[in-house]
Amino acid sequence: MIFIISKRIMKKEIILVIFIISAIVVANFVSQNYINNFFNSISEDLNNVESKMSSNDVKTEDLEKDIEDIKNKWNDKHDYIACFIEHDLLDKVEMQFVTIGTNIKVEDYNRSIDEVEKCKFMLELIRDKDVLSTINIF
Repeated sequence: MIFIISKRIMKKEIILVIFIISAIVVANFVSQNYINNFFNSISEDLNNVESKMSSNDVKTEDLEKDIEDIKNKWNDKHDYIACFIEHDLLDKVEMQFVTIGTNIKVEDYNRSIDEVEKCKFMLELIRDKDVLSTINIF
């Protein structure tokens, strides 16, 4: 009789564990999708800034406004993203935004382009690091 009772309890526990694991996987998928879309949007904005810097008709005011818009977009989502990603990595991306903005102010566009590339690389690195995959699990 004890064996029958423990068998029922084990079934309930197994169902509960499967439910919890499923909920974790679904929540991870949703949050990862959100983060990927957001990072793609930031990368696209950085690509636009980079193409403006590469053109011959460069206006510092426009570039400063574009970088400020990117920073504001980043700051709006920062608290949500910080729940899933290491704060150190997010701080490094923010430092890249500051460096890009500073280089634009002094009109050092070549260095700004380098910093934009570093920032895009960091975004890709963060995205790849936090993906639920067998490489990251083991």
